Amino acid sequence: MRVQTQVKPGFFSKADRKYIALSEVPRTLNLTASEVTDAVALGELEIELISGCKAVALDELFRYIESKAG
Repeated sequence: MRVQTQVKPGFFSKADRKYIALSEVPRTLNLTASEVTDAVALGELEIELISGCKAVALDELFRYIESKAG
């Protein structure tokens, strides 16, 4: 029997990269949805489609946080 680790809803793993659902980003970063929409539209956040769900790589999200802080 194959054992799988439990993953929280809204989090994905693909090719050893961790992702978070785009819908979870505002809640996680304490931003408004329009701020996240603007970041995607301006190319500050790159989204990927994973199993029909728009997601952001966690390393991409950390890069975005650092750029907003600095």
